[in-house]
Amino acid sequence: MSEPRRGDWDERHRGQPPGEAEPFLAAMLARIPRGVALDVAAGRGRNALALARAGMQVLAVDLSAEAMRILAAAARSARLAIWPVAANLDSFHLKDESFDAIVNINFLDRALFPKFARALRPGGILIADTFLIDQAAIAHPRDPRFLLDHGELRALAGGLEIEEYREGLTAYPGGERAFRASMVARRRKSA
Repeated sequence: MSEPRRGDWDERHRGQPPGEAEPFLAAMLARIPRGVALDVAAGRGRNALALARAGMQVLAVDLSAEAMRILAAAARSARLAIWPVAANLDSFHLKDESFDAIVNINFLDRALFPKFARALRPGGILIADTFLIDQAAIAHPRDPRFLLDHGELRALAGGLEIEEYREGLTAYPGGERAFRASMVARRRKSA
């Protein structure tokens, strides 16, 4: 991703608080094995903070250095085990079998999903939750590159065992609505 794009993301995050965890993730926290988690495209860390409060050690990766500074300050203040890393996910290396959980919320890079499957330890969980193609009719995002077709998230799970899968219109407590696909998928334990 280019530096001007990084500057756009830094500006978007500047001066904003982390926010609350995505409701789907909050509902699934009890299912996540405790250990090391990766928060992909973490932004200001709303989901990384929830994971750490639930007892996980979290590696949070985002392109925006400003977002990672905000998260680092929040993690220090709350004394949470979060390591923010400003990096481009296009070139960020995911070591095989290194995470107990990977969380991918509101970010879609289809090429990362096979890497996620390999980066999970046996028994590890992938939680993915992002926008469906229907979203373009009601709100941002509208670019089809960042919208899932129906059933596509299930297909992206590859060899993972899907434990929970949802598609459709989601209503949020503040009255917002969004078309989303949400999934919990587990890497099978070795025999």
